[in-house]
Amino acid sequence: MFTPLLETLAEQGNGIHAYRAASQMSWQKAAEIPDHAAAFYLLATTIDAFVDRHERMPLMFAEVKQSFDTLKQEIEALGAAYAAGDPAQILEALNKIAATRAAELD
Repeated sequence: MFTPLLETLAEQGNGIHAYRAASQMSWQKAAEIPDHAAAFYLLATTIDAFVDRHERMPLMFAEVKQSFDTLKQEIEALGAAYAAGDPAQILEALNKIAATRAAELD
């Protein structure tokens, strides 16, 4: 369900344009798939934050790799939670990602 985002990033070279495309895909999926809207919304805002932080700035390989690896882990966690179909597990995955992202703002 969420892996097309990773595929988009990989196919487009993990650059700013790839992250913009993944963001647009996330926003679109949030509107199209109401049962997964919270997850896609969270991913879209995460990806948008990456774009905002790095737009018009040179990207360092280590930072791009770290961001991609983190996003991949989050997508895998959400995918596993939704595949399990357990609302408590889905909520736990969403809350963990949201709490991590909120802590980054401090």
